[in-house]
Amino acid sequence: RASEAGDYTTGAGVQHATAELKQWFVMVKDSQNRFTENPLWGDGWGWALFKPDNPAANVATDYKADCMGCHIPAKDNDWIYTEAYPILGE
Repeated sequence: RASEAGDYTTGAGVQHATAELKQWFVMVKDSQNRFTENPLWGDGWGWALFKPDNPAANVATDYKADCMGCHIPAKDNDWIYTEAYPILGE
């Protein structure tokens, strides 16, 4: 599988795939925290995870359990890893 490596918030030489799609991770900014009772909304974002076998179904059930574990290192950058997405740094 094709991949690239770089220095990211999680460490140096972190590798990520550039071929075969495994999943889509989606975040929607919610600076007003409008959905406090919804377990997929919090910390200023709506969180979702989609898999290729059923791209219409959000498989995340609770952002704290399903998403935050990976995003803790990016806390100081509003939970976003911008290093792998140059457009977000503009």
